[in-house]
Amino acid sequence: MPRQVFHFDRPSRFVAGTVGQPGDRTFYLQAADEAGRVVSVALEKSQVQVLAERMSELLDEIATRATTVVPPDADVDDLDPLTAPVDEEFPGRRHGPGLGRRRRGRRGRGRGRR
Repeated sequence: MPRQVFHFDRPSRFVAGTVGQPGDRTFYLQAADEAGRVVSVALEKSQVQVLAERMSELLDEIATRATTVVPPDADVDDLDPLTAPVDEEFPGRRHGPGLGRRRRGRRGRGRGRR
């Protein structure tokens, strides 16, 4: 399968969410922009958990740099449902978004599979 790249200069929204009832739900990562473009990728629950952990680590790392200006606390929680309709661009569950590379000692572009 050829590599797909979805580039968002300034996404207006970047969230993880679910569709369905507990026990029978699908997890998605969704990006959207002001022009109305929405990209949804289906993921496994464990992939969403790893992504959240890594994002938290990255934000903590950035905040410790001397040149980083951290904005004042703001209410940035996005608890709204995913933007409908949720049309899966490709199944991230099979190929993964390259999560967890660092823990396996791999760095760089991340073409690894789980």
